[in-house]
Amino acid sequence: MRYKVNDPEVNNERYTANDSILSWQYEAKGKRKLIKNGRKLAIIIGVLTVIVVGLLVTLALQISIFHKEKKYNEMCQTEECVRTAARIIDAMNRSIDPCQDFYKFACSGWVSKNPIPQSQTSWDQLSFLKERLLENLRILLEETGDEHNNLRPVKLARDLYKTCMNTTSVEAMGLKPIYETLDRLGLPRDPLFKNETLPLDVSYIVGRAQRVLGLNLFIKLYISEDIQDTTKNKIMIEQVSPGFSEHYLVDPLRFRSELMEYKNYIKNMVELADVGNESIEFANEILNFTTNIAHIMATPEERRSVNHLIYDFSIDELQQWTDLHVQQWNWTKYLEAVFDNTNVTIDIKMDRVIVMDLKYLQELPKLLAVTPFATIVRYIWWITYAGISPLTLQRFRDLGFQFSQKVFGLKEGTSRWKVCTLSANANFGMALSYIYAQKYFDDRSRQKALEMLLDIKAAFDEMVTELDWMDADTKIQAHRKLHAIRPFVGIPDWITNSEKLNKFYEEMNVIPGRLFDTFLILTDVAIKKSLNNLRKKPNKNRWISTGTTVNAFYSAILNSVTFPAGILHPPFYGNGLESINYGAMGAIMGHELTHGFDDQGRRYDENGNIKQWWSNQTLRHYHEKVQCIIKQYSNYHLPELGHNFTVNGINTQGENIADNGGIREAYRAYQRFQKRNTDQLVLPGLANYNQEQLFFIGFAQVWCGNYTNGALKSKLIQGVHAPNHFRVIGTLSNNAEFAKAWNCPNGSPMNPSRKCILW
Repeated sequence: MRYKVNDPEVNNERYTANDSILSWQYEAKGKRKLIKNGRKLAIIIGVLTVIVVGLLVTLALQISIFHKEKKYNEMCQTEECVRTAARIIDAMNRSIDPCQDFYKFACSGWVSKNPIPQSQTSWDQLSFLKERLLENLRILLEETGDEHNNLRPVKLARDLYKTCMNTTSVEAMGLKPIYETLDRLGLPRDPLFKNETLPLDVSYIVGRAQRVLGLNLFIKLYISEDIQDTTKNKIMIEQVSPGFSEHYLVDPLRFRSELMEYKNYIKNMVELADVGNESIEFANEILNFTTNIAHIMATPEERRSVNHLIYDFSIDELQQWTDLHVQQWNWTKYLEAVFDNTNVTIDIKMDRVIVMDLKYLQELPKLLAVTPFATIVRYIWWITYAGISPLTLQRFRDLGFQFSQKVFGLKEGTSRWKVCTLSANANFGMALSYIYAQKYFDDRSRQKALEMLLDIKAAFDEMVTELDWMDADTKIQAHRKLHAIRPFVGIPDWITNSEKLNKFYEEMNVIPGRLFDTFLILTDVAIKKSLNNLRKKPNKNRWISTGTTVNAFYSAILNSVTFPAGILHPPFYGNGLESINYGAMGAIMGHELTHGFDDQGRRYDENGNIKQWWSNQTLRHYHEKVQCIIKQYSNYHLPELGHNFTVNGINTQGENIADNGGIREAYRAYQRFQKRNTDQLVLPGLANYNQEQLFFIGFAQVWCGNYTNGALKSKLIQGVHAPNHFRVIGTLSNNAEFAKAWNCPNGSPMNPSRKCILW
């Protein structure tokens, strides 16, 4: 039987029964061939296997690379991303070399397209966000018939807003509220009184002004944690600015025009009080005495110094120290007036105070002793009058605007609705935070922000471990403090509890149609609550701001960081891409964490107590590195203000340390995020920029801004932050990761060979 050639069960060779006698011969020869061929086949199969495996591995790698490239090139087309891309492109000027001046590269477009609004003296991304917050709060305050009307604090906030907006009733009161307040304090209605024997005790009057109006005259008093033992509260006393910036007062040649405008302001304000034709003499008298106060104050540079000592005294001991040269200030009478109608009775033997500026408190009685009594009373009268008069007639507010117009370049007064919204937020911020979060902030944003903060914290922790200038024992303390920092993000949890929110505002009240009386009630309740804290245990878990705040905070005493809901919006947060979020909000989070380790924050331990937890050797290295930063920023000058205006590297060192440390922590934190999330999206129109570059663009663009010369001068002289331009180029020029991301040549302006690096 012949099998078909194509039968699958036999091969193609002919094989029949007639061939069987020869089969043994074929089989024997075949076995020898098969053995030999089998070896060859095994080798061939082995080689082929290696080749196939190699091809499969190569293919797998190519597929992986393909998919990665595909993900990297995938365009983010969410609404957030589209808006972010448009904002970034609009703000940039790509004709500028980023390695020459990254601020101008990232912000020149924004600066040219965003002139300062008529009612502002500066305009930047923070200003923009604050403006949007006010607009949102206005909507909430003007709403009626919603479910939140049942909450008494929300109703009070809306009543205050309405009362504030009712300028007709305010104008109808005329000068009556001013005169009644002066009577209540025991001050004359006429500042040009001639009776030199007027029965007034300066200490008592100053204390009364603090209790009734919250005015800090000559000294600033407040209740806070004892900085040596934060488990209890104490009275804190320090110097206070005398009504106009002491920086201007002590340098009359450089600020002659500003001082002249202040004197004119005093003159014009007093003339509205119908005091006769001696307003010029009055203005000169006030300005001269104000200048004398400024000269006995400690400078900001002195107060930052490690040699500026803080003292802990009983009231009796404080009296002895301030009486060393002359007996002119009575602390008992002052404190009796301050704590009037509170739950606190002061014991001059047992109660202790923390004194921040002892030299000033010793110089003040000497100054009062050589100053005519009438001048002192007129000064108190002026500070009181200037503080409360804008709450009354429009003509007072007009004079304030004219002063700001000439000194700071303001072109238009603030809209009434903004004034009233700010007032409502200042007095009922927690209530407004609750309804604001319902509409403009969600818990998902809060959780993502907390995740980012944990990344920043972990990055900082790693960086401390890697420091080569800090010894092991100090590192242990640094880790301990970092781990102990309390995070507060979004809004306080307790404000969603209506009972707690009602209790928080239980003593507050608003009298419809009577703005000034309402102001006195709200001020009294707030001050009384604060003063009563002296006998209470501090709440270490309290928020230091409301959720309706566009800012971020570090508290050295609480060792906490706070990021309110108000700032957790674009361009700081919610930008679509995490590279931009980490560069913007992440750097701010790092900034606040680093404040715990700047030139001031480093003096406090993990519990908020003043304590020397650094070794002497580590401190020497620390000061050397800080000196590098001080010198760097001191070399930044602003030619538009003249030849003698430079950044004050000493007064801005804390913020500069925080900026530099914050961006490095944020960059490392973003790398941690990338390890968990491999998707690499790009923005429309920005596909040529990688994630690292977008990170630094995100950082720079939150500081795009414009200033009038007057506002810039004020920021330079009084502020603790460097102008925004220098916050960007100063920080990034110290950053090696930035130089690598942008391929900046060594020695270029944004990649100097010497970098100031602390954290």
